[in-house]
Amino acid sequence: SSGINAEWPLRPGFEIMSRRGKTGGKYDRRMSFDDVKDERMLVMVDKLCVWMGTILGEKLNRENLISQIRNGAFMCRLAEEIQEAVDSYKNTADEPGSLPRKAPQGYKLDVSGRSMEARENVMKFLNWARELRVPESSIFSPDDLLKLKGKMNVVNTLLAVARRAKDCGMAADIDAPPKIANAFQGLEEKFGKKFDHTAAAFGGAKSQLKTVTTKLNSSSAWKIVQQKIDTILQLPGKPSYEIFRA
Repeated sequence: SSGINAEWPLRPGFEIMSRRGKTGGKYDRRMSFDDVKDERMLVMVDKLCVWMGTILGEKLNRENLISQIRNGAFMCRLAEEIQEAVDSYKNTADEPGSLPRKAPQGYKLDVSGRSMEARENVMKFLNWARELRVPESSIFSPDDLLKLKGKMNVVNTLLAVARRAKDCGMAADIDAPPKIANAFQGLEEKFGKKFDHTAAAFGGAKSQLKTVTTKLNSSSAWKIVQQKIDTILQLPGKPSYEIFRA
């Protein structure tokens, strides 16, 4: 049994898949980032998940990002949100340059990631990204996502889109330092309640730091040094070693 109630309605564009990229009971590591060893890349994946999830109101992490965006619908939804900022930017900027006139149109929500409709969704998003002036060298190939040939290429494209969105006045900034508590969201979903106390500790109210005040008396070592420095300033030309010998 898959553990999924067939009577529960699924969100459009959501495919039945476990947190670790299993489909039909077979693990596919291409659907997660378990095979990525570069910690810097994984940090960027985490930042992308937080950024996209905040904009779309979805919980995204390393385990479900690829499965959620694979049919292209999530990315087209993202383009719609960014397009609002682009439209505002075009109306206020002195020289906005060439930018997309509208977000992807007519994309399909409830389609399989392996369908032709999914490919059309992905192509619509990529064409929109090109109009946003994302460099061609940063645009992933459709098969990088649809056939899972290059998930980090997909991540790099979305990061480039995020930074172009910032250039166009998008309030959500992918380079803003996230709250430490966000780093534990994926761990909580993956391992259950084990990390609740850790996330709560970082996400709770800040406690005031203890303030320590130290007063120097006339006989302290630092006071003596200050007196010697004052003597140097008052007696220009006299070698400093002679003063400190006194």
